[in-house]
This record gives sequence, C-alpha cells and structure tokens, in this order.
Amino acid sequence: MKRLTAFLLAGMLAMTALSACSSPKKEDKASATDAPSSTYASSAKNEKSGEEVDTDVASSNASDEERKNDPASVALSDYIKNAKESVIILPGGSEKRCAIPEILIDSSDAKAANREIVEKYGDYFDDPEGHNYVTELNYEAYLYDKFLSVYVKNKVDGGNSYGLCYCFDITNGNELSAEKLCSMTDHDYNTAISVLKTHLTSYYDDKYSQLSGNDEMRRQTLADSNIKASKLFLNDAHELTAMVQIYAAVGGGNWVETIPAE
Repeated sequence: MKRLTAFLLAGMLAMTALSACSSPKKEDKASATDAPSSTYASSAKNEKSGEEVDTDVASSNASDEERKNDPASVALSDYIKNAKESVIILPGGSEKRCAIPEILIDSSDAKAANREIVEKYGDYFDDPEGHNYVTELNYEAYLYDKFLSVYVKNKVDGGNSYGLCYCFDITNGNELSAEKLCSMTDHDYNTAISVLKTHLTSYYDDKYSQLSGNDEMRRQTLADSNIKASKLFLNDAHELTAMVQIYAAVGGGNWVETIPAE
C-alpha cells in the first residue's frame, strides 16, 4: 500500500512539472513607447544644399532671429558695435578717443549707412595727424521699442559740430524718414516740424542775434526747406529730436546741432 501511494505521488509531481514547462511566458508590460528618449541631437539635411545640419544649432539660430525681431527681448549690442576706434595721445599727454559705429542690421539701408559712415570718417583713423583739428569723434546709439537711432558726431577746433544721423525700424531694417518715424510713434509730423521751428528759432536767436550781417544766414537756417531736411531720431529719453543744419556768419558758416522736436 505504501509503495502504491508513493508511486501515485511521484506521477502527480511529474505531471505538474510538465504543465509548468509548457505554459506560455507572460509578456513584458513595458511597450516600445516607454523606452527612454534619445540623449543626442539628430541631424537634418538642408533642403537647398543637402548638407547635414545639427537641429540644435538650427533651432538656436532660429531662436536668435526670433529674439532679434522681438523688440521686448533685444539689446543694443545686437544692433551696433564699434567699426573703428582709437585713442590718440595729444601734445601735453591728453587723450582723444575716437570711434565710429557699424550698424548690425542686414538691410540695404543699413549697409548704405555703414558705407557712408566709413567713407566720411574712416580716414580719421588712417591719418590721425592729418585730422588734428578734430577734437572729438564718437557716436550715440539708442534702442527704444523697435527703433534704433544712431547719431555720429565730430567736433573741430572752434567748437562746431558735424555729423550723420539715422533711425531704423529693426523689424525690417528700413531707415525711417521723419514722416514715417512720426507716424509710427503717434506724433503728428506737421506739429513736430512746427515745434522744431519754435525751438530752433529760440536757440538761434539766443546765440546769434547780435551778429551783424547775419540776416540771410538766419533766414537760411529757419527756412522750411532746411527744417524739413532735418533728420529725426529718438534720443536717450525717447523724445523726438532733430539733427539740423545751422548757418551763421561765424565759425566756418555751417554745422549741425540737435534740437528738440517735441
């Protein structure tokens, strides 16, 4: 009896083992979508050139362009830098610091302005001794909203100033006329011209009313054609300002001054 019981028990254990070996394995619950994401940047080909482009770099460049076209996130250094600069040691040990700007906007208007600046002032750096009558050469640049204003100025012996002036829309690179700048900043152009003439008249008569034989020069300065030819820009206080030609029977005959237009 004991032998029969042992035989039956051994048979049952063998059948259990065979059943375990033949049962299918359970599937892994993790699917393909649960795999960890790639830690390297893929590359893509430029459709035009066929070259491989790092998508991280392409994305970064696109972000830079978007940032530069977003007035709220730009910096002045994105749009202007020194084109040339030098320090000239004058007799007696004093220094004359000179600099002219390069406008960092990719537009035909900006490129034309850069050419004009270098053509007019570039040789000051190549031949400083030949321009020792120049006492100051530098520039001011202001970035406000989407407007980049650049004012290049130089002073000569006697105190007269000369210069160039530009105002750009950084979103498209266009240089703005006085009328366009006024319309984009909610100023009435005719009002701005009238205010400019009032300020210019006051400035001129305060300085040159005592000059004899100056009537024609005064008329030339205050003529509508001269005032409307002025270059408007936004100063550091974001106010409309004009670079105006001044004519007077003193100090070489003509120069420029910056006069408020609001």
